[in-house]
Amino acid sequence: MKSVNRYLKNKAMDHIDHALGRPVDPRENANSYRNYYAVGCNAEKAKFRSSPHWIEGRTLERMTYFHVSEAGRAALAEHLKEIGDPHRLFQVHYDHPAYQTWPVLVVAKSRAAARYSYFLEVTDTCPDLTFGEFCKHTSARLART
Repeated sequence: MKSVNRYLKNKAMDHIDHALGRPVDPRENANSYRNYYAVGCNAEKAKFRSSPHWIEGRTLERMTYFHVSEAGRAALAEHLKEIGDPHRLFQVHYDHPAYQTWPVLVVAKSRAAARYSYFLEVTDTCPDLTFGEFCKHTSARLART
């Protein structure tokens, strides 16, 4: 699961986004290891219990764990669409004869940003590679629409 570094102004949606690990697409990977939000005080527990976006889980000591429901995932996906969240999943392919490569999934706001992000990863092992040379052998496309 690819995640995004973002903050949502709508607190209810931000809690769902946080509980899921801030995924690019909240409808993907429904069995993520990261699907919980721990709540301590009774006022917060009541708020989460009354929402169709949460399913109550275990209570350990004074903390109750809530998990995002399918309705919560759908609501977050709709909210991200409404606010025009720019993060997308791109498939970047670096095809150079000297290296064995395969498509890599990169989260970015544009094709150019996806290519540059992957370039930074590649130059960790190929420090002499220039961005111009990298671009000659690279393609980027949306992984999903």
